[in-house]
Amino acid sequence: MKTFTSLKFALVSSILLFSSISFASTDPESNWNSGKVELQNGEWLSGELNFNAELGLLEFNLDGVTTVLSAQKVASFYFFDYQANRMRNFVVESFKYNDSLVPTFFELLVDGRIRLLGREQIIRVPFQEEKQKRNVYYFQQPTGEIVKYKGRLKQIYKTLNDRHEDVAFFVNRVKWYNFEEKPVVELFRYCNSL
Repeated sequence: MKTFTSLKFALVSSILLFSSISFASTDPESNWNSGKVELQNGEWLSGELNFNAELGLLEFNLDGVTTVLSAQKVASFYFFDYQANRMRNFVVESFKYNDSLVPTFFELLVDGRIRLLGREQIIRVPFQEEKQKRNVYYFQQPTGEIVKYKGRLKQIYKTLNDRHEDVAFFVNRVKWYNFEEKPVVELFRYCNSL
């Protein structure tokens, strides 16, 4: 009798576990937005876009036909994000990964002499179904080199070495150290506008 009860408990537990895993794998956040895609060959496509930051893939829908595009086929794309209430521009840049350059999607946050690029990092919370998004910043030097921002003000001073006084003014003006998430985008917009 005990084995039958424990077997029944194990069966019910496994069914609940599998159903919660399959429910969690369906992504309710897949948002389709109207936008344009520039392919590597220079051709432009207009349609519905859904960018999956976690997988690094762009889904393109035109007249009910969905195509999945990787960074190898795309040069850039843009769309209006209704959740964030802003236009989002993405570019494909070669990024060093395991000692080789790999085409990678980056969001173009600030365009200028030194570009500020971003990527969304999806963080899974243990024992919870929800996911959290975190922005990761990258600097692109005029030489094309892309460097990950490590969260240190010293790194920004080094990257913007010819704008040391302007960076110091901005840091003091906005009270940089009071922010948990630093206003990096605003700093680069300010320095590129000078």
